[in-house]
Amino acid sequence: MIRHTKWLLSVLIALFVLLGFIYSLVTPVFEASDEPWHYPVVREIAEGRGLPVVHPGEGEPWRQEGTQPPLYYALSAAATFWLDTSDMEEVLWRNPHATIGVPLAHGNKNMIIHTDRERFPWHGSVLAVHLIRFLSVLLGAGTVFLTWRLGHELEPGCPEVALAAAVLVAFNPMFLFITGSVNNDNLAVLLGTLAVWLLVRILRSGVTQRRLVALSLLLGLGAITKLSLLGLLPLAAVTLVYIAWRQRMSLGPLIRWCVTLLGIVMVIAAWWYVRNWQLYGDPLALNVHLDVMGRRAFVPDWRRLLGEWEGFRISYWGLFGGVNVLAPGAMYKAFDLLSLMGLLGLLLAVWRLWRDQQRGSLVSLALLAAWVIIVLVSLIRWTRLTPASQGRLMFPAIAAISILLASGLLALVPRCWRSLTVGVLSLGMATWAAILPFVVIAPAYIRPPLLNHTDVPPELPRINVTHAGVLKLLAADIETHAVGVGEPVRFTLYWQVVSETTSNYSVFVHLLGSNGEVVGSTDSYPGQGAWPTSQLRPGAMFQDVYQVPTEYTAIAPSLVGIDVGLYLLHGKGGEAGGPVLDDEGRPASGVVGQVRLVRAEPRQYSSQFGVDFELGEQAALRGYDLPQHSVRAGQSVSVTLYWQGLVLMEENYTAFVHLVDAEENMVAQYDKQPLEGDWPTSAWQPGETVPDTYTLEIPEQTAAGT
Repeated sequence: MIRHTKWLLSVLIALFVLLGFIYSLVTPVFEASDEPWHYPVVREIAEGRGLPVVHPGEGEPWRQEGTQPPLYYALSAAATFWLDTSDMEEVLWRNPHATIGVPLAHGNKNMIIHTDRERFPWHGSVLAVHLIRFLSVLLGAGTVFLTWRLGHELEPGCPEVALAAAVLVAFNPMFLFITGSVNNDNLAVLLGTLAVWLLVRILRSGVTQRRLVALSLLLGLGAITKLSLLGLLPLAAVTLVYIAWRQRMSLGPLIRWCVTLLGIVMVIAAWWYVRNWQLYGDPLALNVHLDVMGRRAFVPDWRRLLGEWEGFRISYWGLFGGVNVLAPGAMYKAFDLLSLMGLLGLLLAVWRLWRDQQRGSLVSLALLAAWVIIVLVSLIRWTRLTPASQGRLMFPAIAAISILLASGLLALVPRCWRSLTVGVLSLGMATWAAILPFVVIAPAYIRPPLLNHTDVPPELPRINVTHAGVLKLLAADIETHAVGVGEPVRFTLYWQVVSETTSNYSVFVHLLGSNGEVVGSTDSYPGQGAWPTSQLRPGAMFQDVYQVPTEYTAIAPSLVGIDVGLYLLHGKGGEAGGPVLDDEGRPASGVVGQVRLVRAEPRQYSSQFGVDFELGEQAALRGYDLPQHSVRAGQSVSVTLYWQGLVLMEENYTAFVHLVDAEENMVAQYDKQPLEGDWPTSAWQPGETVPDTYTLEIPEQTAAGT
């Protein structure tokens, strides 16, 4: 392993660059985390308008990212200033129904509406984004190399640790995804890793003027790259204090070191924080950032934060798109096992170092752990202010995390198996990293294909109603005819474009439950966000697949109608979507079908009085409740009947309850379909018990009697 380490490292970096380019090409423009807001900052600088200023509530294209330190954006602007990016507004066509941050939502994964402008050969803003992505991949390659250097600095006699740590960085799918995007994390991670490596070098080999100046320059550049790197300042200060204490130095040299470090950092970065103070009254600009991004309604306690652990965990390894594209569950389980083994092994490694009195190695590991803790504590504080439980925000410490995990994993195996362990780790992680762009990321953004008439299943009954004179709904395929409360209703709509329009209509789906109340809904551009109506031409046909969850508060059992229609968003013609008409031009319903909404677990009923009356071998009356045995004229009496379906019924029968006197003269009556029509007999299943209450009003003139 020692003889081939540099060759293996070269192969690893080459594979990382290849995969980084693949991720950057497979992910559509502006579909990476926060990229739709990072790039406008770059463009503002590249266009010569200087640094953006954030005004909450004014809808600026950079949103909260306009408050971020500028170094990454300035470098990106320097690489793209020569391009004509006046088409950014057309390319950055935001999907108003995007499910950003909702990975379990069905459809609308695309934050952006994609057009032919993104096709190769690229030009304008699309070319600029790809150039910056390629630059970011190179920055990521530097991070992989520095992770290896940092691991080698810590364990020069064990090259497997350095190589395993580099593998954990290079083949982390989320790191590849962020690296292949426009995101200031890419420069921040590189500078943070380089600074930590230099701190370890200083810790092990001592402070020199050259190293101190280099460290100060790195901390200054980090301070104008991302706020999370400010945590390196206390880490550096503690490291210098420890070195001075270990070497029994006087206070003078320590003061000179700190003055040099702080002075250089101030020269490089103070102007940015002074600017923020003048503009926003806050040197960190966090107040404005939160005003735009959104604050939590309340400060979460530790129990709530622990409840967000799952999202934090999976987004460290792979949560793509707008934090809404999940990897297969098997991948997360594999990485969970890997992390658990690494942590257990790390405890073993620390115990061995303590046992063997290797204080230098222990202190170096403590430095890495301290950096991880600083980043984690900062993230927890930030998460208490705004929903930000994303593991990828730990990437400034990814090299330290990976080295600690690698040390733990290799501590669990005999020395003779370490090379094999690194090989297995590399193969497993590289496999996941290689397949995810093609089986997870790319499919999330594929437009539903246009269809022919023969693609509409002939067995489906035709609906043939036209919405807003633009889209004709040909048929609906309802996959689930019975769902439990809280479960999704699944169905497919088949549409045909009947006229061209410059407007972009949204499709609404309302699930109408008991008393017509909405018990589930979704809104989308056609094609689950991929086919705005202005992009469609007359005659085009496509299918729309929906999974609309029912609300947990919905009343069950009941029939739920699937109501479909079109409307225009505010600012684009108002809300009205135009009439729904059949082929004869007559008003038609938007309800395309019904499903049965049932309780997750059937209830067991016990009636006050048991009976056994069968009605035409289709239904039976099994019992009744009659809580009142005496009533006065002008009052009401209620009776609950317990029906049971015997067979599937096609008809919707009406039940009648008559109150008769001793001579069988009718005094009062109540006729209705069961549960006020919410649960007609055609919905009953054989053996199902249906309790239904009937209230009869006693006329004032009714004589006393039985």
